[in-house]
Amino acid sequence: MNLSWLLPEIKGIPVLMYHKVWPGGADALTISPERLREQWLLLKKEGYQALSLSEFLAIARGEQPKPVRAVLITFDDGYRNNLQYAYPLLQETGFKAVFFIICNTLTGKINKDENPEDQKLTVEELRCMAPDVVQLGIHGYDHKHLGKIGIEEAAADLKSAVEAFEGSGLEYHKVFAYPYGGRPKDGVVKADFRQKMKDLGVTAAFRIGNQVSKVPVSDIFEIKRIDIRGTDTLDEFGIKLKKGKLKPF
Repeated sequence: MNLSWLLPEIKGIPVLMYHKVWPGGADALTISPERLREQWLLLKKEGYQALSLSEFLAIARGEQPKPVRAVLITFDDGYRNNLQYAYPLLQETGFKAVFFIICNTLTGKINKDENPEDQKLTVEELRCMAPDVVQLGIHGYDHKHLGKIGIEEAAADLKSAVEAFEGSGLEYHKVFAYPYGGRPKDGVVKADFRQKMKDLGVTAAFRIGNQVSKVPVSDIFEIKRIDIRGTDTLDEFGIKLKKGKLKPF
């Protein structure tokens, strides 16, 4: 039974987090192209506007008003299948998305032996996508869980990520998605890492959280995203869109 229509209208902006798109995919990280299209057609039917990263951040900072219904669509890790399956759907629907890239792939050191669904986008493939459709952001250099390593190692990884993007010549945004949603928990260490982010020019960061992001945001370095899984039914997607998690009441 579809319960999402019983939920009150959301006041914030859901930030949707995807990973792989692959035929037959239905697990925590992989969604099928058919299910993805079903979700996005629902968004269009319900009147949602898919924002660019720049548009979302302006709203998050209180610099411009929120549209009546809006989402931010994000993809993590930079899988080649995002270009193959998600990008054409973005063009079809007129939506925009953010691809957060694991930046060691920008150096050309891509493992050609990976399973096809795990292969990453090359710089040339990233360059072929229209920047008004797909914006690029940072997902670390070696995809390290920053809550499980020291502050200097975390800062060095982020610095390497920025340098890789700068060396690639790609247009990108100095916006960070924490790998695994992990970040320092200790208040002093967190403040230290946040300053290191600012020193590198990083202006915002995304975690997980599974809540609709209230806007303007209270903390630009702790923007919450909603984990969309390939196992979610369309009804469950509708609930997550308004609540962030599958607990409608």
